[in-house]
Amino acid sequence: MKRAKTENRGIWLRVLAGFLVFVIAFGIVVGSRTNIAVFPERELNKATRLAAVQLLAESGYANASRFGRMARYTRSVLAGKYAPEDFELASQIAFAQGDYKTALDLTAQAVELFRGQRDKEAALSLQMGYLNVMESDFEEALRWLDRGITLSEDPDARLVRAQVLVNLGRADQAIKDVEVYLRTAENAEAGVADLTNVYEAAGDYATAARLYTSLIDRTGSTEYCLNRAYCYASLGEIDAAASDRDAYAAGGGSEVATADVMLGIGWMRQGEYARAGERFIQALDEGYFDAPSLYYYVVLCAYITGDSERACRYGDQLIDRINGGFEFGNASVNLENATGRLNVTLARTDLSSLCLMTGASHIRMGDFDQAVDKLTKCLEQNEGVVYANYLRGSCLLAAEKYEEAVRDFTVAIDAGEEVEKSRYGRGVCRMQLGDAEGAMEDFDWVLLNGEDPEIFEEAAKMMDMLMNPETEKEH
Repeated sequence: MKRAKTENRGIWLRVLAGFLVFVIAFGIVVGSRTNIAVFPERELNKATRLAAVQLLAESGYANASRFGRMARYTRSVLAGKYAPEDFELASQIAFAQGDYKTALDLTAQAVELFRGQRDKEAALSLQMGYLNVMESDFEEALRWLDRGITLSEDPDARLVRAQVLVNLGRADQAIKDVEVYLRTAENAEAGVADLTNVYEAAGDYATAARLYTSLIDRTGSTEYCLNRAYCYASLGEIDAAASDRDAYAAGGGSEVATADVMLGIGWMRQGEYARAGERFIQALDEGYFDAPSLYYYVVLCAYITGDSERACRYGDQLIDRINGGFEFGNASVNLENATGRLNVTLARTDLSSLCLMTGASHIRMGDFDQAVDKLTKCLEQNEGVVYANYLRGSCLLAAEKYEEAVRDFTVAIDAGEEVEKSRYGRGVCRMQLGDAEGAMEDFDWVLLNGEDPEIFEEAAKMMDMLMNPETEKEH
């Protein structure tokens, strides 16, 4: 008597691949480069110098001794008799000290006192925008940048606003600011490194790749090869991305494992799961920082390509990590390089599908106890994955746990999942349990509706045994 076949039909692979493409959709989001045009160290140094200059140059303080200047400033603070310049000066001092909240409050007061003085109000409004960027309050930063740019056109402010818009998920609007910057900035070429991520976030990878090429040609830095590799991978030009990965590695890049993850995702998107899996393994060998999350993609590629041993090994390890408290969520890529922060989210990993793939792989390896354990975990996460019921039923049948197997096969049949195989498997279980009528009902269904000739032949043999007990004795 042949055991019911448990190999995966094409439908599950198609569903799984569809899930992958949906959640990854090449799944890469570039964002959070809040220091693109506002460099804290540089700004702090500038603010310190500016504060010192203002203390010396303000007409109210210029002719007094240092003690006299400070005493006068102190008296004005104590008396609450602030001139606009006092607030501006105090905000610069607070900024120089890294106290952005105080600087924001003082600058806001200075804006009100300078209201009507267009140039001054514009400069202070932009300063409010920059300070809010430093505080990561992008909505408020956008409001002040809008106000400052409306009062006085400033190409650099446009570039900062473009970065803020990217952080707010409005990359299409950010592109418009970048285009104005390129047309109006005196040295627009100097800002290329700061605007490429805007094109990446907008999905214009061709333009971003071209800009990175310009940077590489001009600077000779291989650091930009990592970013261009990302753009090429997004465009499906995996060979070009691989060349950039190699150039980046040859230049001593520290994020080579990240580049291999990018290439792996690129191959997955093209359905090249074997090549993708090898890249992921290579990234792990290179010390990829978030190894457990990457295991999910190793399991997925191994499962689809039939590498059951690898799928079991990495699947078991990841499930054990999850049981030990590992937070199973988004696998992500984070790195710092020449262009700032690159943040890449691969996809939200799914525990039920991980357990299903691992369990199915254990079946292929003939390890039914491990398979039952993983398939049970799958159903605990999502009882709607009834394909797991069919697989677990097949394992329980092999283990001669007929009553449990009947329950799983019945769930699969009622849900319309692997009905022919489940009907045959349930028939065998019922036959072993002495339920001849139930067994004949299942075998009869297979004979009338089945499409698999091997299952048809086995069902016919079982039916013959039930109808002719003497035949069963002979066997």
